[in-house]
Amino acid sequence: MKWDRLKYFHIVSQTLNLKRASEIMNISHSSLSRQISFLENEMKTKLFFRNSKGLSLSPDGKKLAKEVNEISSQIENIQNLTSSSKPAGKLRVTSTNAFGALWITPRIKNFISKYPEIQIALNLRDSEPKVLHYTSDIEIRMTESTSQDDIQTKISQFQYKIYASKEYIKDFGIPENIFDLDNHRIIAYGETAQPPLNRTRLNWLLNIGREKNSTRKPVLEISNIHGIVEATESSIGISSLPSWMESFINLEEILPDLKGPSVNIALCYKYDLKDDPRLKVFKKFMIDEITKLKT
Repeated sequence: MKWDRLKYFHIVSQTLNLKRASEIMNISHSSLSRQISFLENEMKTKLFFRNSKGLSLSPDGKKLAKEVNEISSQIENIQNLTSSSKPAGKLRVTSTNAFGALWITPRIKNFISKYPEIQIALNLRDSEPKVLHYTSDIEIRMTESTSQDDIQTKISQFQYKIYASKEYIKDFGIPENIFDLDNHRIIAYGETAQPPLNRTRLNWLLNIGREKNSTRKPVLEISNIHGIVEATESSIGISSLPSWMESFINLEEILPDLKGPSVNIALCYKYDLKDDPRLKVFKKFMIDEITKLKT
């Protein structure tokens, strides 16, 4: 079995899109398709299912993907051990205003202390374009990119939960169930909000437990998540916030068994940067910091 075919399989299993994978590997669509067919014939099993949306891994494909991922990681570790040069140079990182300012910035000191030769340039923006323009080396995203030549690695998933201030709870009590939300003040995301989820899903507190086309009226709408936090901490009402904020907001979670929509956090970068030592150590740093948060 040729290792090149396993490398092709590795990229296809990550993208689940032959066109995207062929562009990443810089080979023709037909050549890549043949290599996957050769590999399936060698293994005498189907590795992918074809459907209208692209590809999905078969049970045997999932097993092989796991093994190839482990082999790829081992090869990367060996390359790191044999590399004498330390990661150095500017690393341009893009994120949303909220996640970049509130979550990344307080933690970046640890990265700078460990890798003083890397200069982080953190670019923050209000929204995430669907297509990556790569003004940065790596993007931290909460929405999927439609770019055809990038690698997107999911590093975590966070849930939207319900929060209230201690003062609000003292004045208005805690809702006992979803129907009791009718009796509480809800702070909603405004019409011009640019969050990672569509506004209907984001404002799930207005709809849950209600009949279709019958929503609760918010006490206040704000188009910025910083404003949502401030209003909630000021005891104006209750709100739904992503759980990655828990470590620095002065709020209490309420109705903990009631979970809102989830949001993925992914690292996106061009395929030709996948072996860049700066990117590798930053990726590990992000995963380690998120692991600390969840333990």
